[in-house]
Amino acid sequence: LTAEGIAGDPPALALIARAAHGSMRDALSLLDQAIAYGGGDVRDAVVRTMLGAVDTEYVYRIVDALVADDGPALLAEVDAMASRSVAFASALEDLASLFHRIAVAQTVPQAAAAMDDAGRVDALAARLTPEMVQLAYQICIQGRADLPLAPDEARALTFATLVIGNLW
Repeated sequence: LTAEGIAGDPPALALIARAAHGSMRDALSLLDQAIAYGGGDVRDAVVRTMLGAVDTEYVYRIVDALVADDGPALLAEVDAMASRSVAFASALEDLASLFHRIAVAQTVPQAAAAMDDAGRVDALAARLTPEMVQLAYQICIQGRADLPLAPDEARALTFATLVIGNLW
């Protein structure tokens, strides 16, 4: 991007890298699409929209609702995501990723300090036990794998998060 004089956000590039699943060719193709979609810039919000990725605030609010044992807030977040046609597969992936970062913060705090969301991750890491984090991670991963079997994706996300909340 620098060589081409194109402005880009590091979080947008991280989204593209994740979406490419290790394929440089796919990453370059997605980058080209993001440049075109964003009118010559590669910005986080634009790439999220292009990829159907979840706004990270939804993910934090879901985990905050789980920690607070606030079922109505949890359901409201899922409903808000559904009204915006968010990709629920991405939501489960992002939830799993957040629980992974929390586990890293609990186990290797110095590695967590370099995370973009270190403050939020550290706060959650202090409120959850490692067992809770591991269980939540596994439920998100399994929920993502079971997504094609669910009646609809919103129910799959709701069910996965309700199971997490009930087991905590």
